[in-house]
Amino acid sequence: MAGSRQWAPLLLCLLQCAPGRPSLAPPQNVTLLSRNFSMYLTWLPGPGNPQDVTYFVAYQSNPITRRWRKVEKCAGIKELACPLMCLKKQDLYNKLKGRVRVVSPSAKSSWAESELLEYLFEVEPAPPVLVVNRTERMLTVNATYQLPLCMHQPDLKYEVDFWKEGTRNKVGSPFPVPRLGPPPRPTKPPCSSPRQPPPCSLLQEAFPTNPS
Repeated sequence: MAGSRQWAPLLLCLLQCAPGRPSLAPPQNVTLLSRNFSMYLTWLPGPGNPQDVTYFVAYQSNPITRRWRKVEKCAGIKELACPLMCLKKQDLYNKLKGRVRVVSPSAKSSWAESELLEYLFEVEPAPPVLVVNRTERMLTVNATYQLPLCMHQPDLKYEVDFWKEGTRNKVGSPFPVPRLGPPPRPTKPPCSSPRQPPPCSLLQEAFPTNPS
């Protein structure tokens, strides 16, 4: 019995120091957010962790099965953010959640999870890219936007204001009733390319260069 008591502290130390045990501090402020039609998981480093650590990310898009899926493009990264859009078997119609853990050559942390995100209700649109052409009498403004490959063309609304340079008084659209969406869609959606979709047209308006 005396010999067993003598080896007990050493065995306890070996178990606590064994490689692979969650001895690193988990990431902090894990947040799932939407930006520019896309979705990202962001976090901050855990306190006291060494410099040579990497991060592994997983996501959950089916609250019924509660299955976590690895994000292959964010396996062993050093960045503090991971894009979570157009992933395998991802369901944007369900509530989404992300998680991340930190790994070093000899240890790893527990998982740190984000809050749930409802993408379709919390998606943040990207500002349109404006191309302005001016003639002697007309000012033509064309706005386009870029969608992720897996996202269907949304029914967007827009507001148009313009004003003369050097003044603060904005002038609304000269049309009696501003249009509340994109132009009629063609038979083939403009964003249907499986590789790199072209920008979708959001609006094209023409204004007089000298509004009354």
